[in-house]
Amino acid sequence: MLKALIPLLGISPVLIMAGLLTWQKRRLDADARREAITTELRNPPAASLEARREAIHEKQLTRIVSAMVSGMIAGMLILSRHAEVDLSAWGLMDTLLVLFIVGIGLYYGRQIIRDMRPTRQLKQAIRAEQASAQELAASLAGDNRIIHDIQCGDFNIDHVVVTPAGIFAIETKSRLKPPAGNGSPKVKYDGQSLDFGGWKETKPVEQAERQARWLANYLRKETGESFAVTAVLALPGWWIDRTARISPTMVQAINPKNSRWLLLPEKKAPLLDSPAIQRAANAVEKLAQAKMP
Repeated sequence: MLKALIPLLGISPVLIMAGLLTWQKRRLDADARREAITTELRNPPAASLEARREAIHEKQLTRIVSAMVSGMIAGMLILSRHAEVDLSAWGLMDTLLVLFIVGIGLYYGRQIIRDMRPTRQLKQAIRAEQASAQELAASLAGDNRIIHDIQCGDFNIDHVVVTPAGIFAIETKSRLKPPAGNGSPKVKYDGQSLDFGGWKETKPVEQAERQARWLANYLRKETGESFAVTAVLALPGWWIDRTARISPTMVQAINPKNSRWLLLPEKKAPLLDSPAIQRAANAVEKLAQAKMP
C-alpha cells in the first residue's frame, strides 16, 4: 500500500493542476455578463484548416505529456517494487520533497489559471475585431459578397463569391513551385486536367465541379430559385496556360491575383440584381456561421 503512494506522488502536480484548471473554468463560466456583439460572425478564411492544424497540435502535446507521465509512473513503479519503504526512517528531507512536489503543482496550476481570464478576453477581442471587419467589408462591398469556409456536411467550400456577374464556388489548391532556376511556375489547363510539368491532376477539377453543383442544389432548395454556380479552381502563385477553349460552364482555373476578369467583368451584362444577390448571399452565410470559441 505504501509503495503505491510513490507513483501517486509523482503525478500529484498534474492532478493538482487539473483540479485548479477545472475550478477556474467553473468560475469563469459562472460570469453572467453577456457578449455585446450582435453580428452573426462568419468563418474567416481557412477556418477549417486552422481547426485541423490546432487539433493536430493538441494531439501532439497530449502525446508528449502522456509519454512523459507514463514513463515517470513506470519508473516509479519499478523503483517502488525494488525499494523498501520504511516510514520510521522518514526525515526532514522527505517532508521537504513532498512539500516541493505539492508546491510545484500549485505554482504551475496558478500560472495556468492566471492565464485563463486573459485568454478568454483575447477571444472576445478577436471576435469584436472580426465583427468590425465583417461589417466594414459589407459596407464597402456594395453588391459584391465574399463568404469564406462554407460548411457543407462532410466537406467545405473555401470561398463563395456573389456578384452581379454570378455566383462562384472557389476551391483553392496549394502546389509547390519547381526548384529555383527552372522557370516560372506554369500549369497547363485544358478544362479537364492540370499539367504542372512533372505531373498531371484531374481530381481538383472534379472537386471544384462537384462543389459548385452541390451549392447550386442547396440554393435551389433554400431559396426556391435556380442560381447558376460557376466552379472556380484557384492556384495561388501559378501562371495558368489555357491550352483549350474553356466555356463558361466549365471549371475556371485562375491565379487569384488575376481574378477580376472573372468575378467583376466590365463588359458582361449583370446576371443578378441586388435583391437576388442578397437572397443568395443570405442562404450561403447560414452555412458559414462561425462557432463560438
